[in-house]
Amino acid sequence: MTETTQTHALIGKYYEEEREQREKELSLAELKLRLDANDLAMLGMIARRFRKGRDDVAQEVLSSALLDLFSCIDAAERKLMARDADDAAKSIADNIAEENGVRDVEFRTGYWTQQDRQITKVEKQREKAAKQAEKEAEKAATQATQKETAPAMMDAAEAQTAENQSSENEAVEDAGQYVETSAIEKAPAALETQTEAANELNEVAESSEEKEVASAE
Repeated sequence: MTETTQTHALIGKYYEEEREQREKELSLAELKLRLDANDLAMLGMIARRFRKGRDDVAQEVLSSALLDLFSCIDAAERKLMARDADDAAKSIADNIAEENGVRDVEFRTGYWTQQDRQITKVEKQREKAAKQAEKEAEKAATQATQKETAPAMMDAAEAQTAENQSSENEAVEDAGQYVETSAIEKAPAALETQTEAANELNEVAESSEEKEVASAE
């Protein structure tokens, strides 16, 4: 006979799951709800679609909704509520187990404190991502502004350069005109001075000749 070790382990697993499920059911408190006909109809439809009991679906929906509500509470208040809920949960679980005749029920403590830590971690990640996105948006806006203003600044620089060059050219032209004007103004005076000097020489020469003639006579 071949040993079926894996099959034995599988059956043992089934026994363990059955025991845990029984203890879980005995550790749950009964909660009576009065639902609207529309909500009750949809609850029934979802339960039928996935072959679940309405109570099972309602339990899971309520658990998920409570977690969503808890995540919306202010961080400081949420931390205090998580601590108080964890303290109360242990006492409630013990009372339920005692009423159902169950002892030594495994109860996971600190559930809401752990959820608070996880929610806080996600919030910090979102805040960091939002700040990073804001910085990137500001950087992109700055770059866009620089691209828009760069052509205008270049045009202004070119205009200023052209203006400076024009001023330099005008200064050179004025200097040239001044030199030419000075030369023109000085030319007649120089000619007049030369003419006067020549006349004086002629007069001296004529005076010398007259003296020589007089001496000869």
